[in-house]
Amino acid sequence: MTLNPLHAEALSIDNISAHIQKGLQTRISGQNKPIIQDIYAQTGDKPLWIGNQNKTRTSHLIQALNDPLFNYKNKSFDQISIKHLFYQLDNGEISQAKQASAYAKLDLVLTSSFVRLVRFIVQGDVDWNMVQEKLNSLEQSDDITARWEMEPKPFPDHDELISAIENDTLYAYLTSLLPMEKRYRKLVTLLNDYRRMDKFPKIKYSKKTLKLGDRSSRIKEIKRRLQITGDYPKKAPIDNKFDQTLKRAVMTYQKRYLIKVTGMVDRTTTYYLNLPAKNNIQAIITNLDKTKLYPKQFEDEYIEVNIPDFNLRYYKEGEQIMKKGIVVGRIDRPTPLFSNAIRYMVLNPTWTITDNLVKRDLIPVFRKDPMYLEENNIHAFRGKKEVEVTPEMLAPYEKSEEKVPYRFVQFPGDNNALGRVKFMFPNKYDVYLHDTDNKSLLSRRYKIYSSGCMRLEKPFDLVSLLLEHVRKSYSQNEIDEILESNEPKIIGLRQTVPIHMLYFTVYEEDGLAYFKNDIYLYDKIIEESVVGNKKATFTVPKKRMISVKKNARPLSN
Repeated sequence: MTLNPLHAEALSIDNISAHIQKGLQTRISGQNKPIIQDIYAQTGDKPLWIGNQNKTRTSHLIQALNDPLFNYKNKSFDQISIKHLFYQLDNGEISQAKQASAYAKLDLVLTSSFVRLVRFIVQGDVDWNMVQEKLNSLEQSDDITARWEMEPKPFPDHDELISAIENDTLYAYLTSLLPMEKRYRKLVTLLNDYRRMDKFPKIKYSKKTLKLGDRSSRIKEIKRRLQITGDYPKKAPIDNKFDQTLKRAVMTYQKRYLIKVTGMVDRTTTYYLNLPAKNNIQAIITNLDKTKLYPKQFEDEYIEVNIPDFNLRYYKEGEQIMKKGIVVGRIDRPTPLFSNAIRYMVLNPTWTITDNLVKRDLIPVFRKDPMYLEENNIHAFRGKKEVEVTPEMLAPYEKSEEKVPYRFVQFPGDNNALGRVKFMFPNKYDVYLHDTDNKSLLSRRYKIYSSGCMRLEKPFDLVSLLLEHVRKSYSQNEIDEILESNEPKIIGLRQTVPIHMLYFTVYEEDGLAYFKNDIYLYDKIIEESVVGNKKATFTVPKKRMISVKKNARPLSN
């Protein structure tokens, strides 16, 4: 696309600029209008994309608009209009008298597309206010207090955007905007992989569980299915024999989907194998959408708690140095999602039961078992004075808005709900990370049994890492002596350690793609709050894949 100097004034830069100025008022609308106006105001209303001198820059923009790294939803961004204008101008379909106006229109559309791409990378197309409203509505409809602290990012600085255009550094600029870049890039790679997979072969259901040594026509289909997702080697034979290679492939697949790892194909595993690729694709897209809420990267040292994955990971200078299982909040008492920093640890902690839990759990269980307080080392206080209470004294407060006038404290010990250590990051939700008196819950498939706090597997491994940041050094003998004393001991950190509670149901780790259950239905809420797929309200389905409410122990933190 070259401006022909022989076209005299009709195609002069000044003439095109005049049409750009006019088009800024008549052709551009919406939230991007002031941004586009500012871009042209700072560049003298000169064309930014048309003309031979801008050919490379324009080519880079078209490439970026089609690059799944930036546009993973394959949004149009007016590319049909751009192609049509290019075609008309290149083939002389627009009269000379109207060419200046057409070139100005093309330049404006290209700038608008670039701004829209930038906005999509930074903010995405999820209506986060709608997501928040739906989360809040769960309290009224289902008695679920769902809390997710989210702060959508503002549109980036205009000067850097203009500099990227003028210096033709579009790719470097757009890459600098990627949120949670390491995770984001892995998710985009997964998305490209699953889009190529397209359709999975269907596997017939059977009451018979297939295991090592079996022969069946179904085995051939299972091998084909697992070969597509890379669980079964590409060069391994596709036959009817259930061999060791297939067993390993099945175990890998089960691990990725949090199915019980048996190496056998039963009805549950067959169900998962028959889920369509479009489910994976949608899950990946929704998780990419969530990255928009976070920075390019977290701190040099931080802890990440991924709720639907039931795992805590400790990172230092970009490397994972620890990974432990966790128990998280029940479906009806979800762990809130927010960021904070661990400030101190408490060995031999006491547990002060919140007013909410006293009403919801303690009063009902105390009514059934009048010895419950004594048997569980729970003491009642009024002010600083310890008092004796009866179920009858508490009954009036169970359904009341009035605060219970007693403070209930579980003293340190082996049966303390917090175990032997808690990690404190003071917050308005009264949730924290701690040990547990019920280690068996950590072996469950869905570890959703707490009232919002997070119970940690092998918590003293985390203690050891955090002791590097304490003001006074502690030997193992000193730690052991403190624990044996049964007296609470606060250990402050000289340097706080950031902790982030996240909700990612898809991730890549050690070369494998993991897909986790949308335990709190947050993915579904996000999916139904996207531009083009908005549903005004959210209704929790009557039947859910997971239900642990009936299994939850009373008074669990």
